[in-house]
Amino acid sequence: MEAGAPHVVIAGLTLAVMTIVFAVPGAIILRRLGFSRWWVILAMLPYVNIVGLWVLAFVRWPALDRSKT
Repeated sequence: MEAGAPHVVIAGLTLAVMTIVFAVPGAIILRRLGFSRWWVILAMLPYVNIVGLWVLAFVRWPALDRSKT
C-alpha cells in the first residue's frame, strides 16, 4: 500500500458521509414538494445546484396542486 492511501480512504469516507448528510434530507424535501427524489443529484453538481434552486423557487409545486383538489 502506498503512503498516501490512508488519505484517499479518509477522503472517500468523508465524501460518502457528506453525500448522505445532504442528499437524504434533500430527497425527503423534494418528495414532500411533489418532485422526484432524483433531482437531488443536481444539488451535488457545482453551479447546477444554483440553477436548480432558482427553478425550484419559481416552478409550480405539484404538492400544492394536490392539496387544492
